[in-house]
Amino acid sequence: MGTLGQQNRFLAFAFASADLLLEVSHEGTIVFALGAVHPLSVEDVECLNGSRLTDLIASRDKELVRHLLETVDVGQRFGPLNIKASAGDDADQVMISGCRFPGHEDVVCFTFSYDMCSGPAVVKAERDGHTGLVEAEGFDDVALEALQSARKVGKDIKLSLFSFEGQEEFASRVKSDVAEEFLSQTGAVLRAASFADAAGLQGDGKYAILHASDTKIETITDRLHNISKNLDPEKEGIRIESGSIEIEAEMSARDAAGALSFAIKQFACGDDSEIIVDGFSSSLETLMKKTGARMSRFRSALAQKKLSFMQQPIVDLKTKVLHHYEVLVRFEENKSPFEMIRFAEETGLVMELDDMILKQAIRYLSHTDTDEQVSLAVNVSGRSLSSPKFITNLYRAMAEVNFPRSNLMLEITESSIIEDLEQANLVIQKIRKLGHKVCLDDFGAGAASFQYLRSLVVDYIKIDGAYVRTALKRRREAMLLKAIAGLAGDLEIGTIAESIETKDQCEMLLGLGIDQGQGFLFGRPTPLQIPQQDGQAA
Repeated sequence: MGTLGQQNRFLAFAFASADLLLEVSHEGTIVFALGAVHPLSVEDVECLNGSRLTDLIASRDKELVRHLLETVDVGQRFGPLNIKASAGDDADQVMISGCRFPGHEDVVCFTFSYDMCSGPAVVKAERDGHTGLVEAEGFDDVALEALQSARKVGKDIKLSLFSFEGQEEFASRVKSDVAEEFLSQTGAVLRAASFADAAGLQGDGKYAILHASDTKIETITDRLHNISKNLDPEKEGIRIESGSIEIEAEMSARDAAGALSFAIKQFACGDDSEIIVDGFSSSLETLMKKTGARMSRFRSALAQKKLSFMQQPIVDLKTKVLHHYEVLVRFEENKSPFEMIRFAEETGLVMELDDMILKQAIRYLSHTDTDEQVSLAVNVSGRSLSSPKFITNLYRAMAEVNFPRSNLMLEITESSIIEDLEQANLVIQKIRKLGHKVCLDDFGAGAASFQYLRSLVVDYIKIDGAYVRTALKRRREAMLLKAIAGLAGDLEIGTIAESIETKDQCEMLLGLGIDQGQGFLFGRPTPLQIPQQDGQAA
């Protein structure tokens, strides 16, 4: 059997992970093409020779491709980057990678990969229409995916954050098409420098990218400033602050992504107590270390069971008879659980917390001394409901239930946005089919409430206490409560109002059509005595 020639070896190497190989000149003309072209709306590969590369690319990604042609150095590789083909909004997405070979500086090699059926986060992520960058809501998953890929190939990764000072003033003194061009070029620069297309918009004038540790952040910052300066009629440009931190190899990819998520949110919110402009990189490094240490303490509290469980009654407003208890958690180091739970959600630790609370509630209800009439509601974060690992653990735990399933209800909290509502509803319906009730918590507190109600079939909604606290004083809130109760009734969904503290509030809510209530009027949280196991307190 003969061996491959040198050129064929290179081609085999390229096509092992790609479907199309292109050589493109400085001017953007395709001078050589080999491979499959079915997603590109051309008849055959020969038609590509002599055509423009940007003609194959959707408008959103043309600037990215132009930037790569202009800036890729000899011996430098880029990608993989997620782009759309030029056939319109419904065009197939493809992954591009490439390099400029030493000795062949006059062309840039591009490879196109079409097979993305595994559905990586970077493919599914929503992108900003102006920059092509991943929207803030999807950046956590993209970052995790990039970190996991980097760990597999032994690549060291950094996080860099960019803050554009004066972007609004710049936009006010240039024409709209110039401002649009600036955003397009900004996205191209950041995406081209990123690892695995992990580049995201974090707020007005704030951006984050994950990139190889040898990438020079100063070069990116200078390039962005020069772009704004060249487009500015007053030649002032935009002042850009940037900072970088190395991702510690000791942290797992998931923990690192959680810590990054928390740091980025602090940055995006402009929390100067955590991230300051002076010593930007130093501040980021300090924040990451503090976050990592806090995550360790949180896990330690879970492992050593340094938290307590409380129960608060929920009653029928007509009869004042107990319906069920909500399980609440308290941390020893923090009187109010709000900050700890928010931290857990932003770092991804909430899945471990939710898993533990669920198992403790099941243990309580499974104990022989527990009254069979007692029912508990357990909170599950929207973020947990999006985790395949948590869902697997949830099904496994519920399969072992040995008490009436109606005694255990799940409250889906809205504090963390559910991105895949269709998948979440499949999980919820499987839980309901088993015999458990499901409640949508915090209804009305966030912008997604009615979207959730439209997409998720549930048994109850729990109305946010902010409505209850003001409804006696403001007719508007009372009418909103009445409308919510009417809508829920039409959908055959029960309603629960929280934060009820007075008899007047109770009577008002009953008159508005609310079914059940929770609050100090009916009882404060009291300890839930979880049975001991293996000689240790739960």
